[in-house]
Amino acid sequence: MSFTHDLAQIFSRPTQIVGIGNPLRSDDGVGCYIADTLAQQLPSGSPHAALNVEDVIENHVFALASGPAEHILLVDAISGSGQTPGSLVLGKLRELETGGGYSTHKLALSMAAQLLEQQGKQVYLLGISAHNIDFGLQMEPAIQDSAATVIDLLCQHAGRSH
Repeated sequence: MSFTHDLAQIFSRPTQIVGIGNPLRSDDGVGCYIADTLAQQLPSGSPHAALNVEDVIENHVFALASGPAEHILLVDAISGSGQTPGSLVLGKLRELETGGGYSTHKLALSMAAQLLEQQGKQVYLLGISAHNIDFGLQMEPAIQDSAATVIDLLCQHAGRSH
């Protein structure tokens, strides 16, 4: 399957895009940035929505579990993948975890995904390979470029208000 085909499959059902990260830790804030941008660009009335949960998905998991979305797309920085910074990974969270896990928020994501799946949600991870997750406010240029690409791709599949 291709990245574009996989996104089309995910967005064939109502999807909640969930940005995860810490905007005070450089590249780790990429998921938050993407979710905030998409929240402004997705049209009202869309079956898809975006939410920035920062690094506390556990504070939102019950609302996500009871919400109308059938698919949950977690967008997060990943580390330890051995990939070039800015590289993208997309797949079901459980399958990616089986390969050793990627997210910089493994434990919280794993527990959240378990609860979401118990409520019938399908949980996916769109990971962006991070270069620097040290304290700082600036994302690396490669991460910024990938974020712009992801925003465009997700808007193509989810719709855009302008």
